[in-house]
Amino acid sequence: MPAPPFPPLPRCARLDAVSRGLVLVGVLASIGFSRARAAEPPERIIDGLQAIYTFEALVNGVIPDRAGVGEGIDLRIDKPQGVRFQAGRMGLDAPVVIASDGPAIRLTQALRQAQQFTLEVWITPADAEQTGPARIVSLSLDRSKRSLSLVQEKGRYELRLRTSTTSDNGTPATPTPDGTAIHRQTHLVATRTPDGVVRLFLDGQEVATNTVAGDMNRWPDDCRFVVGNEVSGDRPWQGEIALVALYSKALGADEIARNFAAGPPQIEEAALLPPAHPAQVDFVGDLTPFLPGRCCGAGG
Repeated sequence: MPAPPFPPLPRCARLDAVSRGLVLVGVLASIGFSRARAAEPPERIIDGLQAIYTFEALVNGVIPDRAGVGEGIDLRIDKPQGVRFQAGRMGLDAPVVIASDGPAIRLTQALRQAQQFTLEVWITPADAEQTGPARIVSLSLDRSKRSLSLVQEKGRYELRLRTSTTSDNGTPATPTPDGTAIHRQTHLVATRTPDGVVRLFLDGQEVATNTVAGDMNRWPDDCRFVVGNEVSGDRPWQGEIALVALYSKALGADEIARNFAAGPPQIEEAALLPPAHPAQVDFVGDLTPFLPGRCCGAGG
């Protein structure tokens, strides 16, 4: 069975007394003291997944590829001080380059062989006036040569795709309607089928379709995978990113709706609790205030 795309975050090894009480209250509530339980979100599609990135924090200095396919294509930030991590989102407020250390050959070859792909992101643009176009995600050599890029051009998003009938810059592009790139959390997906049909989806709904004829055989092996900018560093995008995923298949509308319903990655509550306190917890003394009349013979 394939590994889940979002391995659980490490839990705190120890919690202070108050935190332990809050956790225990939550556990008790989940097994009967609450009258309702939240429905579990659907599982994400993993068939064809080639790379996936979540943005809780750096791991050993990089943003790891969590797909578990072949050799991972990890991403490194050239200026770590230029990003912020908060509640499972990476904020980009200043120009940085977040890219694979070298060419993303495995990714290029997988998509080129399949002649199809899905590029998926959860993003929140800082504003609707970004131009350049500003690069959200790019598999490219420089600002004028690419295999594919997902970009923002003022109030719309665009997919640039190199085929045997388009330019080295992936133009003409396939855009979303004007006014769709605004300051709100957005699930944005671009797909391309082997017969050249390109579709763009916003929050699970198809908003644009186009035919980009030709094949993807012109994709060069030396493109790097980049997030939030171009390799050259002069096409920055500003906003927050919660997820980037790339598949070697064109997901169908129902699969995209399923990923949208699954939502962006969620930080486990335990990871947000205060740091551990060295003192041992007094189970009766510390927890009695939280559970009057529930346990330990306390209350009356």
